Amino acid sequence: MPENTSPNVAVIGAGPAGLSAAYRLRDRARITVFEREPRPGGHANTVEVEENGRVLGLDTAFVVFNPRFYPRLCAFFAELGVETVAHPGGFEFFDLDSGLEFGTEEMELEESEIEARYAAKYPEFPDVWREVRRFHEESRRDFSRGRADMSLGEYLDRNGYSTEFRHSYLIMLCSAVWSVPAELIWEMPAATVIAFFVGHDEGGLGGRRVDWRTVGGGSISYVRKALAATGPDLRISEPVTGVRQEAHGVTVTTAAGSSTFDYVVLATHADEAFALLENPTEAQRAALEGVRYSSSRVVLHKDASLMPTVRERWGAWNYGKTKADGETRCFVTYYLNRLHDFTAEKDYFVTLDPPRPPDPDLVIAEFDYTHPVIDVALRDRQSVIYEANEGTGVKLCGSYFHSKELGPDLIGSHEAAFSAGAEAAARILDEIS
Repeated sequence: MPENTSPNVAVIGAGPAGLSAAYRLRDRARITVFEREPRPGGHANTVEVEENGRVLGLDTAFVVFNPRFYPRLCAFFAELGVETVAHPGGFEFFDLDSGLEFGTEEMELEESEIEARYAAKYPEFPDVWREVRRFHEESRRDFSRGRADMSLGEYLDRNGYSTEFRHSYLIMLCSAVWSVPAELIWEMPAATVIAFFVGHDEGGLGGRRVDWRTVGGGSISYVRKALAATGPDLRISEPVTGVRQEAHGVTVTTAAGSSTFDYVVLATHADEAFALLENPTEAQRAALEGVRYSSSRVVLHKDASLMPTVRERWGAWNYGKTKADGETRCFVTYYLNRLHDFTAEKDYFVTLDPPRPPDPDLVIAEFDYTHPVIDVALRDRQSVIYEANEGTGVKLCGSYFHSKELGPDLIGSHEAAFSAGAEAAARILDEIS
């Protein structure tokens, strides 16, 4: 690279990791962003609908954040002048078959009140309520003493938690936070799950002691501002088919041909990065190989049948349970009017992995989203994962990295991806300075 010439950097993937890296490099490099989808943003995917001449931004994947656990993202929003909107929190559990409903209010009652309200009609619920209390008390103590270094399933087995507690409470909260199928929840590190509740509160995403916020107008607002501030050569609908590390640069291949760059930021899922990278280093292989992903179906709709039956009990987060095909199916429905804190004539919902299709006449859009499976193996590799970016022309980043600022249990979130992208850019800046 000639002296005093800005390096040519390709960023592959325009999700939060790629946008973060590109923004960080904007004043020191010539940036080309490749995105296989017809839109930038990744999980910052907003569907804009018009109602009475007003545009409503409805988020379908990344929806909420808070200053404590999204510090870099919040600083980024402040720098860009992105509007953020507070929402009141609150959650509701509901069983479509039995009619059992409980939520934020019930978790704060005394045991005698729970017995009086539920024992006659739902005799199993007071026991679940007691297990919820026990879990949050004991798990915090076990976490602080280093006694949660195992899978969640093993932790629950060792401590005698019932199947009803798992399926009527814990599995639904975890499915919403990490967007993974119920059967994979038990493989998660217990420490990672407990750390989330310790840092937030017993309500998880519906916790009311957390300053939860959404992006004004939907997360597409921050994507647009980030791209305007960065000004890259944005190539949407142009999937990369290969990345090869050469002695003097990195070759990127698409259907349009091959180009050589000084650096490449590979801001994709780990399995996709591993497939694209033709000659990974040993450290890159160790970071990428074997990271698993799961897919979730997300439906944006107006069908209230996937909500609690009593409208007055609708929370921002509504955790449902029902029998389908002989199995217990857990799902979550976000009530976007409340989450985004807007008033509208219609009610708008996002349901993750619905147990049955919503009324097709009420469906607005459907998406498949992929998330890393956060198991013990992925958490263990966090101790060395950043070594993959040392001394190479290809820098890796994504939500399968942890946030350095918050520690190895902060994996899989928008903040983790954004933080990893910023770190990848920082390595390039160090090398060209």
